[in-house]
Amino acid sequence: MKAAIKNFLRGPAGSWLISLYLRFVNLTSRHVHVDGGHDFNTEKPVIYATWHGQNFIFAFRFAAGNYPTLLVAHHGDGRLIGQAMHNLGVPLVFGSGSTEAGRNKGGARAFLKLLKTLRHGQSVTLTADVPKVAREVGEGIVLMARKSGAPIVPVAMTTSRRKILKTWDRMQFNLPFSRMVFVSGAPILIPDDNSPLAPYQQMLSEALEAAQSHAFALAAEKSIREE
Repeated sequence: MKAAIKNFLRGPAGSWLISLYLRFVNLTSRHVHVDGGHDFNTEKPVIYATWHGQNFIFAFRFAAGNYPTLLVAHHGDGRLIGQAMHNLGVPLVFGSGSTEAGRNKGGARAFLKLLKTLRHGQSVTLTADVPKVAREVGEGIVLMARKSGAPIVPVAMTTSRRKILKTWDRMQFNLPFSRMVFVSGAPILIPDDNSPLAPYQQMLSEALEAAQSHAFALAAEKSIREE
């Protein structure tokens, strides 16, 4: 039964229903924006970094038609999310890294496409943690920032009414009539040199955790300024 439901949701009709539901969540929710030194209206390209399982609502942080390109996996939940985002107007690049030796999931090709997107002045969104290893920043996003010269902007988002699913990525199921919170940290610049990537991975991990904690705290507050 679960497999049948997932197959339906990954299809055209299912992805349309998901995107319709997300629009409903957005329309019935009040927005709270906390931007830590980044202007979301800037024309300069940046790399938005999120944790897996959080970015169902990220498109609603932007004006319609101004969405950053989103990297999504070819299969599984990634494709489900991707199709729903496509229905909202978000441009997509398919591919992901892999933790399985010898398995090609299109990561290298996707990396080059995203690099080209950044060099053409368009921002991109990536999940910072590697597939199946939640909350551990991979090398790919840091390397992309180094090669492109674009800063990484750590972002967390949540809604005051939500369910956290028991999946490896702790996927959020956002509920309507909520306070929808978006928190971004200060942009992180990666120098184009031969220095190790690990310190920047740790820096990004800490920034994402801080943004997430802040977003969850704001979502739980009763009296805050809402937009």
